[in-house]
Amino acid sequence: MSQSDVLYSCGSCGYPLNLSSSNRSTTDVGSSYQKSLKKVLIQPIHHLSLSFYCCSGITDDALEQVSVGCPNLVIVELYRCFNITDQGLENLSKGCHALKSLNLGYCVAISDRGIATVFTNCPNIGRIIISYCRGLSGVGFRGCTSSLSYLEAESCMLSPDGLMDVVSGGGLEYLNLHSLRSSTGLDSLGRVGYAEKLRFLNLRTCRYLTDDSVIAIASGCPLIEEWSLAVCHGVHLPGWSAIGLYCNKLKILHVTRCRNICDQGLQAIRDGCVGLEVLHIHGCGKITHHGLALFSIARPNVKQRADEVVCIGPSIEDLFRLQ
Repeated sequence: MSQSDVLYSCGSCGYPLNLSSSNRSTTDVGSSYQKSLKKVLIQPIHHLSLSFYCCSGITDDALEQVSVGCPNLVIVELYRCFNITDQGLENLSKGCHALKSLNLGYCVAISDRGIATVFTNCPNIGRIIISYCRGLSGVGFRGCTSSLSYLEAESCMLSPDGLMDVVSGGGLEYLNLHSLRSSTGLDSLGRVGYAEKLRFLNLRTCRYLTDDSVIAIASGCPLIEEWSLAVCHGVHLPGWSAIGLYCNKLKILHVTRCRNICDQGLQAIRDGCVGLEVLHIHGCGKITHHGLALFSIARPNVKQRADEVVCIGPSIEDLFRLQ
């Protein structure tokens, strides 16, 4: 199946939905969406993937029709579907128990209650995107199964308890908390250290991050392969030292524009991190030319890159494409 099939068609049947990128009002769109859905759901047995990408006219009632007509769905994208609420997630999950991948990015009307219903009704959920859903604290993930391996939660406002619930399933391998917001202004990211299977961690621009949390994550996540700490100004020598001490499987490290990494911190990474292959480093004012030269001499096989990377790890497009 091609990427266009996944993005704009109803799964393996390849029936074109033509519902993407609609900015019409809910009132105007309602009847046309219902007609389109009815056409798609006439033969409901083989639909595996469905995307309502930027379809603001999609409603909770429409998702109820989807759940009845497409019970075999494994991939659903509701990115920027602003009118979807917890009721819509409940409607969808009650009929689509086989769901594995769910994109809820910018679904600003959902709460933890809706997320909880998804995990209750869909035990095979492995990949979920909740980026910019700032009404979520994370407690809806409480009791999630070990099948959950991939979570995008960029610019969310997860609570300390919510972060614990996010890792409660024990299966997370990828976690994106880029620009995590804090309602208290305090660092609670140390809870991530309970994700023992974590391999990819994006903490870019997490400005509340402290050394204590970095130490907890470095010591608690021995399998981590790529870690972005770009623009994390709260990490000082104790944090960098912990990374050097514990992160033996780390292959890619991002420290771009970190104000408080110095020559000693770079030395700790140099002397540890035996598996390091790529170091993204640029705009670090406390690192001297001499310190960088010593790193290059000691670790000539580590590629130093000055580019600034926002997304790390596996491609979202690949994860939301039928194989």
